Amino acid sequence: MASNINYNVSLLSKRLRLPPVMGAHAEAMYTVLSDDSLYKYTGGSPPQSVVDVEKWFGALESRKSTDGHELWLTWLIFTVEGETAIGYIQATVENSKADIAWLVGSKWQGNGYASEAAATLSAWLAASDIDRISAHIHPNHIASKLVASAAGLHSSGQMEDDEEVWQN
Repeated sequence: MASNINYNVSLLSKRLRLPPVMGAHAEAMYTVLSDDSLYKYTGGSPPQSVVDVEKWFGALESRKSTDGHELWLTWLIFTVEGETAIGYIQATVENSKADIAWLVGSKWQGNGYASEAAATLSAWLAASDIDRISAHIHPNHIASKLVASAAGLHSSGQMEDDEEVWQN
């Protein structure tokens, strides 16, 4: 596991602030996560209740996998001027490798927020001595490919579990 990562740090970009996720954020994110259209390319389904989100976020508060081999780092996405959570960004870190993912609510898509958050996360990971960053993207998800590109990733041409692997 990457030993020099301060994983309880908040990240900040020009337009966004990214605090580490906490169980207490569940209510704020439930409405965002309840949109069926967000699962078109990722699979799964919306959470059934705020309690489901609270359990999920509560499990992420430790920032570590149950076996302790991975860091599970998740930040909420807020606009700098806003008090409403608009999505999240996350990194699963093992040794000097990270796999990143993002989600921005439908209402806020198309504004470059996911790209800005992913670029901010990638820069922070690189500064934390993570030398390999990747993302897994559905081949038809054009918007996520643009986000990955903004984060400095490119298609590797490899597929894993029916998703394209993008990496730095």
